[in-house]
Amino acid sequence: MSKIKICLDAGHVGSKYNQSPVVKTYYESAMVWKLHLKLKAELETRGFEVITTRADIDTDLGVYERGAASKGCNVFISLHSNACSTESVDYPVVYRAYDNLNDVDVLALQIAKKIGELMGTNQAGRTATRKNSAGGEYYGVLRGARAVGTPFYMLIEHSFHTNTAATKWLSVDANLDKLAVAEAELLADYFGVNDTPKTEIMGEAHATAQQMALFCRSKNAEPKLTSCTLEQLAEIFLEEGKAEGVRGDVAFAQSLHETGYFKFGGIVLPSQNNYAGIGALNGNATGQAATFPDPRTGVRAQIQHLKAYASTEPLVNTCVDPRFSLVARGSAPYVEWLGAADNPNGKGWAVPGSGYGANVVKLLGQIMAQEAPESPSPAPEPDPLANYPDWQRNGLTALVKAGVINSPDYWANKFGEAIKVGEIIGILGKMMEQPTE
Repeated sequence: MSKIKICLDAGHVGSKYNQSPVVKTYYESAMVWKLHLKLKAELETRGFEVITTRADIDTDLGVYERGAASKGCNVFISLHSNACSTESVDYPVVYRAYDNLNDVDVLALQIAKKIGELMGTNQAGRTATRKNSAGGEYYGVLRGARAVGTPFYMLIEHSFHTNTAATKWLSVDANLDKLAVAEAELLADYFGVNDTPKTEIMGEAHATAQQMALFCRSKNAEPKLTSCTLEQLAEIFLEEGKAEGVRGDVAFAQSLHETGYFKFGGIVLPSQNNYAGIGALNGNATGQAATFPDPRTGVRAQIQHLKAYASTEPLVNTCVDPRFSLVARGSAPYVEWLGAADNPNGKGWAVPGSGYGANVVKLLGQIMAQEAPESPSPAPEPDPLANYPDWQRNGLTALVKAGVINSPDYWANKFGEAIKVGEIIGILGKMMEQPTE
């Protein structure tokens, strides 16, 4: 089927519109702007074509015009948070076509209920309609979308920013990520859009350092590393990645692609501790790229550069990436988008870079498929009595069972030694003891 095209609308203009009366740092306009960008990215990675009504948060556009911007789209969604005079009200609500055009209530109700579940609202999500005095859609954005023939259109109120708990929840970026994923998945399921999942740059590494090093050696038995071993370098990638929340195995796979399995041979020299070609621009001469004082700093710079593309979160460690400030933050959350030609945002580590991310993903898959040898099982402890006849070994067992000997290991190790008179008397005396009642 042809691509489903969705028009997303961040409900209000500016970064400080509709301040919450209960959480003063919250503004509806700022929240929905961030949410609609996150939702756009999630929808695109699932195979939707997505446009937005405005290119900038401060661009003013009439509500009817914003809805009409969805002309030619299959879906129009305007994102909001609600408000009322009662603090306890917290239900999410999706306003949909007043006449349930295309049975839109099914999708709208799924979205409303899912938002409520994620946010943990006391009141369940629901759908609603609202008509103006002329019998048409009350909300200008919905009226505009209907006028241009958009089949599915909705206005989503993500609970109420007059409710303290809901407002605090919406103030957390990680929660907006959850909303974006959930809403994108519901839309993908409803419209049957199941594009190949993308590989996230942020997250825990899946491969081990041993797998990383073994795979590299299978392609290059003598990597040109001047300040550490390959195994040490693999560990550094995992450590630095974990510190910033970046998959260290993704970064290592990228380094294999950039350096030819650490054979180098291009602009970057092995002594520069630069494993991802940072600063190695087209037309540069050999050695004319970023140089780092040691392997850890070089890896840290690469991890930070990946984080710049994949996330808008601040760095944990002091910035050592000389090109960090040049990156459009959060513009490439997926490995497949690291090539600008493959990124719907038009940004990327490699320019034009068609297929760059796919090559890194391929290497990552080969790393994770690498079978690491199992550690040998420890040899069993030798039996000190193995060379002695059964009648002697059975005798020791009987004495232990009878309680005459309570340190069998001591006596087992003395089997080949001469026994002292005192020891014989002690054993016999123990045997002669009468049990007490």
